[in-house]
Amino acid sequence: MTSKRTYRDSLPIDIVRSEIEKNLGTQFDPEIGKTFLDILDNEYDKIEKIKENYPA
Repeated sequence: MTSKRTYRDSLPIDIVRSEIEKNLGTQFDPEIGKTFLDILDNEYDKIEKIKENYPA
């Protein structure tokens, strides 16, 4: 959801968080979803910096 696709731009982080939270237990395994939310809360800035060095 945070990556640009040919059919849409990347989604803002608040929308991504909302989608994961809303769909825990249905589209997303609750444990894995909570892990992703933790990554978004604590590591997202680092991930974005890495992505800047590897443009699509």
